[in-house]
Amino acid sequence: MWAMLAIAAGVTLVFIGLTLANLDKIRTSVAVRRSSRPILKTPTGDMVIVPEGEFQVPSWEKPPKLRPFYIDKEPVSPEIYKRFAAAAGRNADRVTAEDERAFCQWAGKRMPSPDELAKAGRGATPENDVSIYGVRGLAGGKGFRCALDASGAAQFR
Repeated sequence: MWAMLAIAAGVTLVFIGLTLANLDKIRTSVAVRRSSRPILKTPTGDMVIVPEGEFQVPSWEKPPKLRPFYIDKEPVSPEIYKRFAAAAGRNADRVTAEDERAFCQWAGKRMPSPDELAKAGRGATPENDVSIYGVRGLAGGKGFRCALDASGAAQFR
């Protein structure tokens, strides 16, 4: 009987430990599922919502509080960027930071802040470069993407 109680207690402790270790992912998953529009379809690609709130940072930093925002699920594709470059009379072969800002403005969006990029990339690793929000390519530093305040999403609906 004591062995059964010890096993049950051990299993319970493991379950509690796993739950606490993944609490941030669980909260995020619930927040994204509760969002009325977790995916926003735009002419330049799908965007995913990143819910408001703080996110984990190193202990010596103060966690930034962010409002909800959308971010491109995938980096801007070369095809879409070429369409912009042709319309704007820009060189499509070499993309500068100014070109990225101009593209985002052309697409009706904006550049994401460093804090937004950090939050959107949560959980992504070089081996599995998909964040807990479904954003791809951030850990590998692939391409660039645009963001949009959640309040501005109505222009694409």
